[in-house]
Amino acid sequence: MPRARGNDLCELFGYAPDDTSEQARRQWKSQKCPFVGNTCIKHSHPQEGSVVVYGSCSVVNRTKNGIEEIIICPQRLYTNGYESLRRVAWDALQAEPPLLMAEEYSRLKRAKSLPDDFVVVLGQHSGKEIILSNPGFISLSLDWVMVHVVAGKIGLIIPCEVQSIDITGNYRANWDAYSRELPLVPDSKHGMNWANVWKRLIPQLILKGSIASTSQFCQQGMYFIVPDRVYRQFEQVIGEVAGPVAPERGVLTVMTYDLGPVVPFGTIRSLVPRRTIRMRLVDFAEAFASGKQLPSGSQLDEKVGEALANL
Repeated sequence: MPRARGNDLCELFGYAPDDTSEQARRQWKSQKCPFVGNTCIKHSHPQEGSVVVYGSCSVVNRTKNGIEEIIICPQRLYTNGYESLRRVAWDALQAEPPLLMAEEYSRLKRAKSLPDDFVVVLGQHSGKEIILSNPGFISLSLDWVMVHVVAGKIGLIIPCEVQSIDITGNYRANWDAYSRELPLVPDSKHGMNWANVWKRLIPQLILKGSIASTSQFCQQGMYFIVPDRVYRQFEQVIGEVAGPVAPERGVLTVMTYDLGPVVPFGTIRSLVPRRTIRMRLVDFAEAFASGKQLPSGSQLDEKVGEALANL
């Protein structure tokens, strides 16, 4: 079947949207995420009527320089059994102890057969997210916390945030054409909510990183897993911030990813590591607060003058 000529969906339930193979359509019917196994989190709002599970992992944007593919679901970053989290643990520890999800940890603990050296993963899909709060002031949760346990004692805590990017607009007509295998696929009407980078994502990293930097056990700093295209939008705001070459307390380590090459129908594209960037959290926060990439105060003055003149 054809593809849209403009903005388009890139992956649905892990497969190309025009993939009509048995494997792809079976995944569509299951409505499950192929990367974590639970029901896909990309769905319509209940107030819109019956809930539609879209299965949208990534989108295609047409730009003046060609096309770009952008991951819009954080669960797409968990391919190959949370390989991205294993890379974080290895980077922090420079070793590969067993990585245990909460259910396996609980089972081995009850059986009194835990290994002497392991990492247990706590998060939304493994036990519960760690929630931190100062009642009446602030409450926040950590996407993932990996705990290195040696001889029954906590040796290291590795907090890790995982983000993609939200969209504006919608792709309902585009999705519907692929769903019903129509002969004509309209362009998707989505846009990218890049404002979320400076409104929400950067402030969250600063807040959570500040907490981690005061922890007795976060000796290797904090980690951030993100699509490379999304992190390039971060760099539009903060610029390039140089940092140490190794993880340590008070350091933010960013690991970026892209989709791998296009594959035959019936198969799912790989996730390819692109960059590992480190910076001190105080430098990250300072680069954001400095305003170097922000509109100038003189622009504020000019806009106010224009507004008054036009009243």
